[in-house]
Amino acid sequence: MYLLEFRDDGVYFKLTSNPSDLIESDKRKMIQRLKRKNLEGLQLNALLQAIYKSDAPEVKIAHAQPDLPVDEEMNVRISNDQMQAFITFLPPEGGKSLLEQDIIRLLEDASVVFGIKFDILKEMVLKKSFEEEILVAQGTAPQNGQDAILKFHIELNKKATPRIDEDGQIDYRLLDTIENVKKGQLLVSMIPPTLGVSGRTVSNKEIPAKPGKSINLPKGKNTEISEDKQSMLASIDGKAELIDKKVHVFSMHEVKESVDNSTGNIDFVGNVVINGNVVGGFEVRAGGFIEVKGVVEGATLMAGGNIVLKRGMQGMGKGAIVSGGNVVARFIESGNVSAKGDVIAEAIMHSNVRCGGKIKAGGKKGLLVGGKLHAGQGISAFTIGSPMATYTELEVGIEPEIRKEYDILKKDSEVMGNDLKKAEQILTLLNKMEVSGQPLPLDKQLLKVKAKNTASALSAKLDDTKIRILELEDTILSVSESKVSASKTVYSGVTVAIGVSSIRVKDTVEFVTFKREHGEVRIVSYQPI
Repeated sequence: MYLLEFRDDGVYFKLTSNPSDLIESDKRKMIQRLKRKNLEGLQLNALLQAIYKSDAPEVKIAHAQPDLPVDEEMNVRISNDQMQAFITFLPPEGGKSLLEQDIIRLLEDASVVFGIKFDILKEMVLKKSFEEEILVAQGTAPQNGQDAILKFHIELNKKATPRIDEDGQIDYRLLDTIENVKKGQLLVSMIPPTLGVSGRTVSNKEIPAKPGKSINLPKGKNTEISEDKQSMLASIDGKAELIDKKVHVFSMHEVKESVDNSTGNIDFVGNVVINGNVVGGFEVRAGGFIEVKGVVEGATLMAGGNIVLKRGMQGMGKGAIVSGGNVVARFIESGNVSAKGDVIAEAIMHSNVRCGGKIKAGGKKGLLVGGKLHAGQGISAFTIGSPMATYTELEVGIEPEIRKEYDILKKDSEVMGNDLKKAEQILTLLNKMEVSGQPLPLDKQLLKVKAKNTASALSAKLDDTKIRILELEDTILSVSESKVSASKTVYSGVTVAIGVSSIRVKDTVEFVTFKREHGEVRIVSYQPI
């Protein structure tokens, strides 16, 4: 690319390539090499003219002087995050080459002392790659600690899944909704959080790891925490249930006959079993599940868990059932039902039913007719509507209340995040004032206490809000593909709404599924739910 001649009258530079054929990096390398010669009286302007513009065969760039040897050099570059170090070798010109110990010394001079790739160094000593950047050291990233994990040793909130025999009869004896536990039985244990492993930069500076977050055991009623705080046990014999993110153990209250004037209203913290009927006008409230072996008339039943009606409900337009779990009944007629889980029955007639899970009509009849039914995850039956074109309204998909709660929580989360940031900024400023040796006046001390309390409270509340947002997002995702299916017949007079789209059945159809595609409700071949 160029020749450098040392003559009696000076040092001459001659470019052996056409300047227009050289790329910028080649020109810079030439200038760098010539500077390494440490020529006295170097005429830099003349050199630049020769490289960039001049067509002269040679240019005098310095006065006469001996051609001194140049030793091999090594440049060190450390990345901005201090996690990588790179070296570039500059070739010797008649001088000494760098040995392995020389390279290590130069790295130490540049504070590169950790994560050095010695195998690469040995290879570079044997076979140098000049003017090429090489990764020679790599730091270690920190490994953050793992959050605490809860391990459940019991099956919670069993779903009521009655068996249907060959004759189409629902066997209510095999619901198996109760998780029985004994006093002292292990319910939940905790795998503690880990501290994590610190990282190191190439200069051997420690990068602290974030420790895992702790978690509280879900202690509910009739439970106790072990001495080491790592386990939760039942404190009584009873039934374990998960309600509002806490594990409770409920004992059972049994009504020998019917709920009527002889018993009055029932309000019990645990499970309630009623061997007779629930007469109209009375209320039964339970913290756990409710099981009624007779008929529920125009009464009100409210339970934190499942509600099972061995015979059914004749609501007379007044009866109401509210369940924190599933509702299972032989039939539901002229009633109002609300459940967080599923609603399962042989027939649901002229009723208003809302649930977060699925509505299923099976058994002998498998009938849904009249009223309004809303299910978050889908509706299935043998027959929907009637030959008389009875108006029947079905809805599936996300509840408006859930969407409203989700939108509110997202806004609250953003506001709390901003407020938390402001409180932390105040604390940082006041801490700097203290570190500088400047005593805080009384008003600043009070402000610091207030800011610290505010930050702590906001942090805890923000964590809970984020957890609830994730739960709601899971719910929204789970119901996005909800469907309505009929394994036999759907009569005219039936309206099916999925999300914001709906369709009214004008002609009887059989063995069909209603699903939402491209913004509208379509009727396709039957798909089981």
